[in-house]
Amino acid sequence: MKQSVPLSLIRREVRTVLNMRPGFGKTEAQLLEFSNALIGGGISLQELRDALEWNLSERFIRSERDDEANETLWFITQSGIAQQNIR
Repeated sequence: MKQSVPLSLIRREVRTVLNMRPGFGKTEAQLLEFSNALIGGGISLQELRDALEWNLSERFIRSERDDEANETLWFITQSGIAQQNIR
């Protein structure tokens, strides 16, 4: 049976991935791939979206629409960087 990844870890790993190059946005697909690579797999798309929603509500991340690529890009905010530095 697959062991689920704690949502708190997924929330943190989303910020970790975004903090790798904080000025560059990442797509949902990139976040899922990189977050899974960091923790060894096990994150579903729905769990990633739940983590994005929570981080967005806490203002640790922000999104921006890239109309040319027809994608939403995600960025870490200064508050998100500060949150990563206190863990």
